[in-house]
Amino acid sequence: MSRIWEIDFLRGIGVFLMLFSNFITDLQYFLNFPITLFSQLLAYITASIFVFVSGLCFNISYSRRRSLRRILMRFLKLTLLGFSVTIATLLFLKRGTIYFGVLHFLGLASILAVPFYKIGRRIPIFIPLFIICSLFVEEVHADNLMLLPLGITPYIFFTLDYFPIFPWFGVYLLGLWFGFVWKRWSEFPELRFLGKMCKIVCIAGRNSLKIYFIHQPIFVFVLLLIYGNLPNLNYFFY
Repeated sequence: MSRIWEIDFLRGIGVFLMLFSNFITDLQYFLNFPITLFSQLLAYITASIFVFVSGLCFNISYSRRRSLRRILMRFLKLTLLGFSVTIATLLFLKRGTIYFGVLHFLGLASILAVPFYKIGRRIPIFIPLFIICSLFVEEVHADNLMLLPLGITPYIFFTLDYFPIFPWFGVYLLGLWFGFVWKRWSEFPELRFLGKMCKIVCIAGRNSLKIYFIHQPIFVFVLLLIYGNLPNLNYFFY
């Protein structure tokens, strides 16, 4: 898919918000900094941007090339990357293992989005259902992790990153629906008055997956240099 600068720009904003939000989360997780309403809202806003943009990108990509093989390959790629995050957090963190994070979710969402794409502009009918159902699903619990994708967790459950279908697929569908609106518009004039800043944000947006994988090890390394020891981190090299 040829690059669309507006999407790269929006995703790039999400990248910078992610860096800020995740650094705050690291301070809370490793150093017991207090959890504030601001940090919670920032995390939700950041996550919503990424999920929304992913739904939008699926629409644009699928409208250009309706390839089931391409969708399956994306599903496998994101799922494998998601499991790599699961393994890394299981090994290196004492608690908070990521079993169904954003990559797991986006992989599954790319499959679920196919039938909804065919609904077209009637998608908004279904968006509130995923939001409302999440209020009921979160009250249901299971004795295992098999139902995590639906939002059904064990009674005692803590994870650093969790994106269940209810409600997050509703946000994904919002982006998917917006893709139909997008096609009716002409391209926006590029924000040249922002100069290099616009380019930097777009570059970050184009490399969001790479940044996602490298930023946390860098943050942890910096905190180790400053504090010397981080609770909740497994030290295999000691």
